[in-house]
Amino acid sequence: MRHGLLMMVLALLPVTHAAGQWDTAGLRLTHLQAVPVVTATVLAGAGSVVTFVPAAKEVAVGLRDAVVAAELPRLHVDDYVQYVPLAVPLALDICGVKGRHSLGRMAMIEGGSYLLGAGWLHALKMGIGVLRPDGSTYNSFPSGHTFTAFTGAEILRREYGEEYPWVAVAGYAVAAAVGMMRIYNNRHWVGDVLGGAGLALLSVTIVYWALD
Repeated sequence: MRHGLLMMVLALLPVTHAAGQWDTAGLRLTHLQAVPVVTATVLAGAGSVVTFVPAAKEVAVGLRDAVVAAELPRLHVDDYVQYVPLAVPLALDICGVKGRHSLGRMAMIEGGSYLLGAGWLHALKMGIGVLRPDGSTYNSFPSGHTFTAFTGAEILRREYGEEYPWVAVAGYAVAAAVGMMRIYNNRHWVGDVLGGAGLALLSVTIVYWALD
């Protein structure tokens, strides 16, 4: 457990450094920056607690047992739906709906956010080694599918949320559905899903700070 918590702290160090840069540079944190940082910290913290604190993990175990007992058919749609929020800007651009940035700039933001978060994701998966609820592999925490979906959803919120709030709502609805399907399919614990969502928000926030 201590090793897992240490890995989470190390993963959050770049965010702490970035926050210090914001302060020393005299830049004001807008709601587009501050809210995701707070939300991401809460999600990552809750995911860590549910994953590494034995008393809290009983909740995740109970949920997994309920899923297994229900003997529900496994869905595979989450393997594809996770990419929908990332693809939406292209579809909206074709329909004439524009975001804050050009399509090319959004592609850079998406690529940068995904690469940054994927690096942390891989390090956490390999470094912590949490067993998946189905017992298949030791790379459960955090959820990669959830990370991918929430990365796209947060970018949609930032690009279209003020002028087209329905786009942001739809993006987050899809991302939440992906997270729930990962639990439904017995591929992830609830803590994995929370951790993946938090990691996505942190990655997107850092990339927007760097590129805006």
